[in-house]
Amino acid sequence: MEMKQLEAFVAVVQYNSFSKAADMIYLSQPTISAHINSLENEIGAQLLIRSTKAIYPTQTGKELFQRAKSILALRDEAIFRVNKIDREMRGEISILASTVPAQFLLPEIITAFQKNYPYIVFNVQQADSQQVVEGLLGYQYDFGIVGTSVNYRRLITVPFYRDTLVLITPKTMKVDKEELYRGLAAFLRHKPFVMRGDGSGTRVEMEQLLRKQDVSVQNLNIVAYFHDTQSILSAVSHGMGVSFVSKVAAVAYEKIGQIKVYDLEQQAFVRQLHLVFQKEIMLSPVQKLFVTYLENYFTS
Repeated sequence: MEMKQLEAFVAVVQYNSFSKAADMIYLSQPTISAHINSLENEIGAQLLIRSTKAIYPTQTGKELFQRAKSILALRDEAIFRVNKIDREMRGEISILASTVPAQFLLPEIITAFQKNYPYIVFNVQQADSQQVVEGLLGYQYDFGIVGTSVNYRRLITVPFYRDTLVLITPKTMKVDKEELYRGLAAFLRHKPFVMRGDGSGTRVEMEQLLRKQDVSVQNLNIVAYFHDTQSILSAVSHGMGVSFVSKVAAVAYEKIGQIKVYDLEQQAFVRQLHLVFQKEIMLSPVQKLFVTYLENYFTS
């Protein structure tokens, strides 16, 4: 069993494609196929199921994938310890993130990170929180970032950002702040409400927070459902109704006068964003570096 075989196998599982795997690790597609065939012959079991729509690991393949990732991580760790040149570290980090971190936090974090580690490349994809968990459990990404708590024994969650949900309204809507803060439930029941779609961490957190304020979602006058924060901000700015979004997402629209933002200044409207990754798979030096950096980024 050779490292190149394991690299080829891991890449095919992660990218669900022989051609994409070949591009990412700079080998030809026939070479990738040859490495996989050799590995299957050596192990004596089929590792990949090749269908017309996708490529995914067999049960044996899933077990080997976890061990292969750990072996490659140990190799990288050994090279790193010998060289000890942090700034020269090279590698790729794949992240599947929910809307708020993907659109409003990761661009800032990655830009700052790459000033110190310019040779580490990021592949960031966006999905809702439930899809993020599914993507991680399916071995497609190194990390996930979600806006709600995740309870899976196979996953480790690391809180890294304290987020606040704020009420946003169209700029033309007249709001009595004292009345709003005194009776949020009554205010919301009489306004058209723009709701996040199912599967969103913001949707889950919003419903939980509203229940703490004695507001039932069933009693809201919901006029539309959108599946990303940007669409909700746009809808509210056009006067469709009111909603709750992450404070970090609302800032840009507020600055240009497209919406009004009301920070309810209540602990109930605070949530944690979490970095999530597989428990069974050993992190590479590059991945460990990113975890440590993210844990400290908002506290420094």
